[in-house]
Amino acid sequence: MPKYSFLLISLILTIVPLYPKFPLLGISGTFVSVRLEDFVLAGVFFLWLVSRSKSLRQLFQLPVHRSILLYLGVGAAALFSGIFLTKTVDPNLGFIHWFRRVEYMAMFFIAFDFLKSKVQLSFLVRAFILVSLLVALYGLGQQFLGFPVISTTNTEFAKGLALTLGPGARINSTFAGHYDLAAYSVFPLLLILGLLMIGAKPRWLLFTIGSLVYWTMLLSASRVTFAAFYLTAGLFILVMRKYYWLIPLVIVAVVSVLTTPQLLGRYREFFKNHLFAIAPAVSAQSVDEEVADALKPPAVPEDRSLNIRLNAEWPKALRSFWKNPIFGTGYSSVGLATDNDYLRSLAETGILGLMAYGLIILRFFKSSFRYFKSPPLTFESVFIVSTTFGLVGLLLNAVFIDVFEASKVAIVTWTLLGLAEKTKTLV
Repeated sequence: MPKYSFLLISLILTIVPLYPKFPLLGISGTFVSVRLEDFVLAGVFFLWLVSRSKSLRQLFQLPVHRSILLYLGVGAAALFSGIFLTKTVDPNLGFIHWFRRVEYMAMFFIAFDFLKSKVQLSFLVRAFILVSLLVALYGLGQQFLGFPVISTTNTEFAKGLALTLGPGARINSTFAGHYDLAAYSVFPLLLILGLLMIGAKPRWLLFTIGSLVYWTMLLSASRVTFAAFYLTAGLFILVMRKYYWLIPLVIVAVVSVLTTPQLLGRYREFFKNHLFAIAPAVSAQSVDEEVADALKPPAVPEDRSLNIRLNAEWPKALRSFWKNPIFGTGYSSVGLATDNDYLRSLAETGILGLMAYGLIILRFFKSSFRYFKSPPLTFESVFIVSTTFGLVGLLLNAVFIDVFEASKVAIVTWTLLGLAEKTKTLV
């Protein structure tokens, strides 16, 4: 490919986060839509495939590349099993779900092959940080200026309706939902934190952008992402050997919770209703027999989103897993959401699928580990370590969110991982 092919990576890192999820073409019999980003990715993939036509075998020579190909192969076998053995998958919908994963993971190969130098990496990192600023500004515009909201949190919204935030609603910026926005924000926040710790300039600009991205993450009010960010940021600081940065980190965390009503309320709800819940005695006189059960308040206060996971989504995934522990019941067999990526992987691709996916992560961590042994001091090493901890943040998110199935987050993640893996060969 020409030396400017890295600009195609920049195009991916720009258009995928910034362009709202307007549907262009609906796929009959499904809730899936083809969007502008799909055509962009298809075009970039075609150019990459042409450039790789004579050297595709080289993909099997690198450990992470082989692991991704292995996972996609296991996924195809699980899809075949779900269609013909357990008969739990609609062929069209199952293939679309498998193809989506091919689409996302192909960005790893493309980013790895198209990045050629440290200068190109510097350009791409600057573009990524600028895009994160634009994402943050649009999210703040939704909160304070009534900017349109395009969401896919239900089938009606997914038609491309332009809405505005209602009272108590959480921002999602250009993403499908507030959880996706929060998960995406972890990557630029850790990268900016790392650049500040090595004294990258202009510091005032990095601090300003980081503050706006962080404010956006707070307004998304995602409890799991907030906790994941601070855990990974603390570990990142320890790896950087900047121990005194832990004090302001803790202070900012406490102040953030206390000054963000939605986040404080959601944490208070969790601790009150689950960790310290005491069932109150309910007298016969206090029950109105004429009120329908669905309209009565619960005898014990509950965290609705957590209870849906514990009582509906997670047991459903486990039941699917036990139908075929080796290959699962195939992609799409557990519905639109499981809210736990590990259980979803077990349900859809079985033990083999989860192990294959874990092998990708393990091999990426293994090649990153040498950068943890001494404080990362260069721009390139900070990018590698911050991306690695960004992946840790997503793995923590995956306990409660299907974060690796969220298209914008997944595409950006695999692109950044491909860039980080290639950077390891440049330093």
